[in-house]
Amino acid sequence: MLDINHEAEKTLKKLGCRITHQHPRDFKKMPVVSYYNVTEHGALYSDNTESVQSGYVQLDVWACSARECGEITLRANDVMTSDGWTREMSADIPENGGALYHKTMRFHKYFNV
Repeated sequence: MLDINHEAEKTLKKLGCRITHQHPRDFKKMPVVSYYNVTEHGALYSDNTESVQSGYVQLDVWACSARECGEITLRANDVMTSDGWTREMSADIPENGGALYHKTMRFHKYFNV
């Protein structure tokens, strides 16, 4: 079994901006990309041994401007897909009274274990 969070973190380090697991604790340093494992499971077994694992991760891009949020989202998509992840969805999260822009994305990947 692989640690999907570790695999996502290795890929996201290529973004060149701050990344954090689960949820930013501090919104004073922007932009930030948070990530977490949504689900993982065995995808292929032979002789009762897992040989392929499937994993989904959620990314959230947080920024102070819509433009910056959009640019980081595009870079995140490029970095993830170039490393074999498939984007399943992305969506804007409506602002709730602050000057914070938020976009969420979900990616999937199969791993040989």
